[in-house]
Amino acid sequence: MPPNKVQNMDRQKAELDIYIGKLLNNRYLIKDLIGKGGMGRVYLAEDVAKGGLRVAVKILLLNLINQHMSQRFGREIFIGAQLGRKSKNIVRVLSYGVTEEKVPFYVMEYLEGKNLKQILRIQPLTISKFLDICQQICLGLQCAHQGISLKGEIYPVVHRDIKPENIFINDNAKKSEVVKILDFGIAKFLTERSGMTLTDSFIGSLPYSSPEHMEGRKLLDVRSDIYSLGVLMFEMLIGKHPFQLTSNSFGSWYQAHRFQVPPTFAEVNPLVKIPQELQKLVINCLAKEVRDRPQNMGQILEILAHINEQLDDEPLISNSNECLLPSPVQLVPVTTFSEKECLQKTWPKNKPVATIGFPHLLHTPQGTIPTFWAMLPKAEIAKFLDKTHSTEFLTKMDLYPMVLWVTVLYDDQFSLTRWLSYFLDIKDNKGQKVTHTLAEIGYYHILFFALEEPTTCHQVMTFSLTASQRQQLADCLDVSQKTTELILPTQAKTILKIEYEKLKLEVNQRLTTPHKKEAIGLKGWITKLFDNLF
Repeated sequence: MPPNKVQNMDRQKAELDIYIGKLLNNRYLIKDLIGKGGMGRVYLAEDVAKGGLRVAVKILLLNLINQHMSQRFGREIFIGAQLGRKSKNIVRVLSYGVTEEKVPFYVMEYLEGKNLKQILRIQPLTISKFLDICQQICLGLQCAHQGISLKGEIYPVVHRDIKPENIFINDNAKKSEVVKILDFGIAKFLTERSGMTLTDSFIGSLPYSSPEHMEGRKLLDVRSDIYSLGVLMFEMLIGKHPFQLTSNSFGSWYQAHRFQVPPTFAEVNPLVKIPQELQKLVINCLAKEVRDRPQNMGQILEILAHINEQLDDEPLISNSNECLLPSPVQLVPVTTFSEKECLQKTWPKNKPVATIGFPHLLHTPQGTIPTFWAMLPKAEIAKFLDKTHSTEFLTKMDLYPMVLWVTVLYDDQFSLTRWLSYFLDIKDNKGQKVTHTLAEIGYYHILFFALEEPTTCHQVMTFSLTASQRQQLADCLDVSQKTTELILPTQAKTILKIEYEKLKLEVNQRLTTPHKKEAIGLKGWITKLFDNLF
């Protein structure tokens, strides 16, 4: 992009946000908006007193209209700062202040990574990953619940707003991932502003709030956070919230949290395999009455540790004289609805009976699923079933927002290779929806129709996308909103088709070249081949 165009975009962004470019408290230079939510906006800033050290500044969506509110704000920020020093799993609060407009803000350590909501959107969790994240969340909450010292007294701290957006996975290349809990004390401060009714003053995320929190009880204890953690764990395990509502009103969510019995994991998705002890823990955390939940984080940590030990004790699997650890279990599997539903589909009457393929968004009770419908000779389909395959996405986003979706099928001996491809124009509504659904769902089904028997679906295969591929598609969607196309769609297709033909030639040449794929297995060899090409 030309420098003057970048400068114009930066200028327009700054004009839309009054804080970008400002110096708060003669110290924090606001550089860019990096997040926003119901409580306020988060900015990347530089601490000029410390040589431009990068920090995060959260500016709240309210004014401090009196001294009492200012004192309460300072108290809650002090609590958050104390917790950040006690636990590595709680974000460190460095300072706080008030803007010229009497708007409160606080300064935090700057974190690089993603929050849990972003991660769940693009990447299924494994059992081990789930346990690691949950244990770190529990350690942070345990530290807060044990309390801090204030004027000689110990005060337990309840978060009140545990939700995916407030769980941040700090990605430090030099160290292991660290989970950080955000926004301690802020929910309590905002909720307890004077002169507000219950629904006016309720601060928290309705889908994750405990029944007693929604009832406005002043003396919430640690078991309120345990309920919110239960909702969060359910969503991490199954990929869906335990309560599916058609309305987002306060009343609807209160009815669900107070009276609706959460479904079992099998009812939501019978294909997900979750240890019974873990299922029981989550359901207990979701108990309506506080006395029926685990009473503290120590109890939850003990159960998680026991589950982790059981996983570690799984026997090794012998394969070709090699000992391999069991593959990690995907908690959100690639087949989240029955493939029998696909087998009931019929070839569209408006499509010719020929060796063609096209994408189709399939609407099911479990949600919208991306599929690709392909018609091939019956004998050819039989060779590809349960065999090796690869998926790739070719793009030239700097020229035009278009994705070439490529699926490659092989038989065992590489005597037959079939390339299925389709152009997804992200400027087109259909192409955009297919791209978005692929990125969001993380898998797709191919419905095979036989040329000899073209009416009904002959076979179904499920293809899983990698986390990097899902991120690639998400990035394409994001870039498409910010850039102007420099060429026509037909020109973009021509360029991508040239890249596609180069790819086919390269792969076909390598497939016919002697190799040592036996060492890592056929599928592993194919994966390695594509990794080397891109």
